[in-house]
Amino acid sequence: DGSIMRDADGNPVYDYTTTRGGSVYTGRNAIIENMLNKDYTRASNIVSRVYAEFGLLKGLTFTLNAGYDIRNSKNNSYTNNIVGDAAGFGLSTRSSSLNQNVTFNQLLRYAKKLGGHHNLEVLLGHENNSLKYDYLYARKRGQIVPGNTEFSNFTTNVSTDSYQDNYTKESYFTRVNYDFDGKYSLSGSYRRDASSRFKDDYRWGGFWSLGGAWLISGEDFIKSQSWINFLKLRGSYGEVGNDSGIGYYAYRNFFSLGYNNQAEPGFVMGQVADESLTWETNKQYDLGLEFGFLDNRISGSVEWYRRESEKLLYPVPQPFSSGYSSGTKTMNAAGMYNQGWEAMLNLGIVRNEKFGWDFSINASTVKNRITKLYEGASSDGIVSGNKKLTIGHSFQDWWLRQWYGVDANTGAGLFLASDAAVAAAGAGTANTYQYNGVWVTNQFANAKYDWSSSSIPDVMGSFTNTFRYKNLELTTLFTWQLGGKIYDGGYASLMNGYLQGVAASTDLLKAWQNVGDITDVPQMNTARYTQSSAASSRWLVDASYISLRSATLTYKFNKEFNKIIGLTNSSIYITGENIFSKTARKGLEVQQYFNGSTDSRLTPARIVSVGFNVSF
Repeated sequence: DGSIMRDADGNPVYDYTTTRGGSVYTGRNAIIENMLNKDYTRASNIVSRVYAEFGLLKGLTFTLNAGYDIRNSKNNSYTNNIVGDAAGFGLSTRSSSLNQNVTFNQLLRYAKKLGGHHNLEVLLGHENNSLKYDYLYARKRGQIVPGNTEFSNFTTNVSTDSYQDNYTKESYFTRVNYDFDGKYSLSGSYRRDASSRFKDDYRWGGFWSLGGAWLISGEDFIKSQSWINFLKLRGSYGEVGNDSGIGYYAYRNFFSLGYNNQAEPGFVMGQVADESLTWETNKQYDLGLEFGFLDNRISGSVEWYRRESEKLLYPVPQPFSSGYSSGTKTMNAAGMYNQGWEAMLNLGIVRNEKFGWDFSINASTVKNRITKLYEGASSDGIVSGNKKLTIGHSFQDWWLRQWYGVDANTGAGLFLASDAAVAAAGAGTANTYQYNGVWVTNQFANAKYDWSSSSIPDVMGSFTNTFRYKNLELTTLFTWQLGGKIYDGGYASLMNGYLQGVAASTDLLKAWQNVGDITDVPQMNTARYTQSSAASSRWLVDASYISLRSATLTYKFNKEFNKIIGLTNSSIYITGENIFSKTARKGLEVQQYFNGSTDSRLTPARIVSVGFNVSF
């Protein structure tokens, strides 16, 4: 009834001894646990940079850059001995980490103007980076007296652990820039990188780039065209290596300890290594046109790009029979490409002394395809969660069991039946049968896997409006996206048909109740709720959206007013952020992850702020 029980001294009584619903465990109470448990971290950071430049000769300079960063973190946590995970004994945990990062590079630059028209710049450089991470962890149980969380007040050691990670990277690089009269420019670079993430024989990688540009508007035959203010054509090709996203020792085998048989020590293979692991290479092509017309009232750019990735670093799932406890093996597993268009247009629609209106819009597309899988890969591809890597498909294509709908006669959730389930089904079987001429099943395990669109949108971008009237200015920023599918796992958790102690969506009010009901929400049935709430194409939602990301209204005070109060400039403004969003499902935040997944979080908070800007 909302009242709080209290003991003889007037203190609240917290119930953690009884069961309060199917999803609430006996011996738990969130309020009192948060009051009694402790968990805090203290961290200190030092960020230091040193810079020196030496003029050796005319046009020749030598530069040294050094950085030394330290982060020291210590965590103390205590789990109480009254209620919760450590009820009856109490736990004290300590962990500390020290992260040190050293970067040192040396740059030799030479710049020379030749003959009044030629400009040349040459760069030679070397850089090395070193990361060292130290970690210490300990936990004890068996609290002796209350109020003391130090280890000396606990009786039994539960766990201790420590390790050190080291990562180094070294690079040699050079770049040459040349331009003639500011109209024609060329740039080329080459670099050699080495990473300690790879074995000695595969540690070094070479990468190069070449780019050029033609300032067309600098030509005499264009200068005579007064309506053309700027016109530039540019193109480039470049390669870059990637060693991130994998462990520091991905090329080495590791073993996991602690799998003992009585007094006999035991261990299992924890990480199986590919000793030939090497750099992932990304090759980028770009071709673009930049323009400005009619006193730059029309300006923008159009660009085509293609990014080819070779030897993609990826954790390839291993069969259970392999015995690897990690279940994956890091490999140069695949090749793929991303390509598309990017465009931007700026319009000065109205420009006069009292009123102005500027409009800007940008849009981009991306097409992703997998072109290669590692030697020996299954022709069916690599299944990873709700995605599957298969040649000819996108890295972001959904691979899910196929949802069909709700049986109007029984209220059961239906899936398209797999070929195996259809082959095994007899006429009129209870779990797999024909419904409206389609083979369906009410058993999740018998559902058909298939491709289910992609998380990549057809086109995405933003547009900005700026309106000015005398001293008043309004700027709005909209972001938008068309196409693509997002997997709404948060919504799926709210559509669970077994409602005991959990949040629920009001869409459950549409659930099937009587024979003949036409709905897309199955019957709320405790015997079948896990079937219809499992991962399937049912939870894919159109990812199209439009959002008013921000709006700012500013009033600039005139010179006479500023002069009276002794200011150079002054203005007052009001700004709103995350003002409005239109999505396929209310409250859904589409832009959480590019891969189409979601977290249990709300749409970003709407923020309104008022401020003043003054200068003296």
